[in-house]
Amino acid sequence: MLAFEDNGSSKIGVRFDKQIPDGNDLGGLCEEDHGFFCSAELLRPDFSAGEEVERLAMTELIEVISEENKSGPLIVLLKDVEKSFTGVTESLSSLRSKLESLPPGVLIIGSHTQMDSRKEKAHPGGFLFTKFASSSQTLFDLFPDSFGSRLHERSKESPKTMKHLNKLFPNKILIQLPQDEALLTDWKQQLDRDVETLKAKSNIGSIRMFLSRNGIECNDLEELFIKDQSLSNENVDKIVGYAVSYHLNQNKIETSKDAKLVLTTESLKHGLNMLQSMQNDNKSSKKSLKDVVTENEFEKRLLADVIPPNDIGVTFDDIGALENVKDTLKELVMLPLQRPELFCKGQLTKPCKGILLFGPPGTGKTMLAKAVATEAGANFINISMSSITSKWFGEGEKYVKAVFSLASKIAPSVIFIDEVDSMLGRRENPGEHEAMRKMKNEFMVNWDGLRTKDKERVLVLGATNRPFDLDEAVIRRFPRRLMVNLPDASNREKILKVILAKEELGSDVDMDSLANMTDGYSGSDLKNLCVTAAHYPIREILEKEKKEKNLAKTEGRPEPALYGSEDIRPLSIDDFKSAHEQ
Repeated sequence: MLAFEDNGSSKIGVRFDKQIPDGNDLGGLCEEDHGFFCSAELLRPDFSAGEEVERLAMTELIEVISEENKSGPLIVLLKDVEKSFTGVTESLSSLRSKLESLPPGVLIIGSHTQMDSRKEKAHPGGFLFTKFASSSQTLFDLFPDSFGSRLHERSKESPKTMKHLNKLFPNKILIQLPQDEALLTDWKQQLDRDVETLKAKSNIGSIRMFLSRNGIECNDLEELFIKDQSLSNENVDKIVGYAVSYHLNQNKIETSKDAKLVLTTESLKHGLNMLQSMQNDNKSSKKSLKDVVTENEFEKRLLADVIPPNDIGVTFDDIGALENVKDTLKELVMLPLQRPELFCKGQLTKPCKGILLFGPPGTGKTMLAKAVATEAGANFINISMSSITSKWFGEGEKYVKAVFSLASKIAPSVIFIDEVDSMLGRRENPGEHEAMRKMKNEFMVNWDGLRTKDKERVLVLGATNRPFDLDEAVIRRFPRRLMVNLPDASNREKILKVILAKEELGSDVDMDSLANMTDGYSGSDLKNLCVTAAHYPIREILEKEKKEKNLAKTEGRPEPALYGSEDIRPLSIDDFKSAHEQ
């Protein structure tokens, strides 16, 4: 092992007995492919040789201490000293005699943190002080170097380990936590700063090792101080990937294939910013929902069914045709959220509280509702009878009230009721149960009643193909009612283009002829038609494999290899015609 002076990157050269992948010659100091550079904190002891290595290491340590002490007084720091001493099976008397034989002027400082089972959250530790002969002293100090998992491990220390420590170092100086509130606060702040420093060093080591493994260099890596998180290998890979892309885009310089890529700290900082941006996007919606304080068990149960806008995955671009309906929804929902200053004047431009989508089945009403929530960045609450009914008398009304109180807390939000006629139908139905009628009343009171606020960004979006079955009071609370009709030929062509956008089509496929051929089809019917047509090329592949298998069996040949996805032919107009006839 070689340590280099004036080494800005803090690298250590390690020589191996055998050749290693991606090795080097340590600058001419060893054989080719026998050397490797790494940071000091990445080195770990090898415990494969067992106690023999531990005994040898302890002997070598004492010899080094004796040799270095010849040039002057020496202070030796041993962290986790219980691991260094108690792991050796050599007799305690022999080990003690070696310590007593140390020359004058040697001060050994060791760190040991002892957990108190009665105070799990405290950090009690101790100074242990022992004088060997007349010259050497052993001082145990509290060094909180392992603020996480190691403290947990030490809480499980065996009595045997502590017994060994007590025999080797009988004199103890216990250090308790500061009793003064100001000193305790300052002590905790120092611990926090130490934790941040340790995280930053560990992250630099992880990035340096990844760069070295991939033949990339960064001369000023120590300037990168990442203290807010411990980077996993996957995150390091992403940071370096973003950094390399940014570096190549900023520096349009042709280099030879053998030249090493040298990144700047600016590029790595850009990669770190990209990673943090992605993490914030993924966690923001879930974190906001997790932080919602629910008032009762009804809100808590409904909160589990709330869908953040990023998880819906449907936009207006995924819906072919229906341009007029989409424009109206943008004007009623998205525009007040994006430009609220345009809607604060007067009383007639207040946010819309309810929108009803009605029309034949399969025309895209549910997809429009999902797109509204995504485009508006609103949380989506899908309400059905199973989510708000209960066998206990009176709990149904409490669930209904919880729907609106929860929607107000996580606003902007969209309360979507598919097939709204089944929940909010006419109340004069003689066969209707009293509990259902009470739930309808509670729903309408919370939707638009005395205690509702006009500025709440909560939208009730209903979809139905039987609008004439709705209660009149419910229809009044839907101020905007949008007809989603069957598409005409031009709109069917737009829908087909969206459905077949990612499919491989033959040259004979004409969207206009397909649109004319599917008169009276809804958007759902068109998708089913395309799915049926897409199965014909797969059927042909299976039939071809079956024939070739039977032929090979007849001729006594081995079975031929199966076909893959690249062997499937593009969709032809005949496939769509066959699907239409079917």
